[in-house]
Amino acid sequence: MLKVDMIKARAIHMDRIRAARDEKLAALDVPWMKAVEAGDNAAQGLIVRQKQELRDIPQTLDLTEARTATALKAIWPEILA
Repeated sequence: MLKVDMIKARAIHMDRIRAARDEKLAALDVPWMKAVEAGDNAAQGLIVRQKQELRDIPQTLDLTEARTATALKAIWPEILA
């Protein structure tokens, strides 16, 4: 039977989540600039909240609840789906 080092697996999975999060953050830069140029405060506020939610993922997502590699893979933030 193969034994998975869950500490390393969690770190690798969080790195994958961070990479996906970074792509989403970068994708919000253009809409942000367009909202600023248009003076659209509502859109700016929405983007600010989205970006903060993305930035908070590493601090708010608990990967320790996963006891197996399969359970770990199933943990993925909805905002990144």
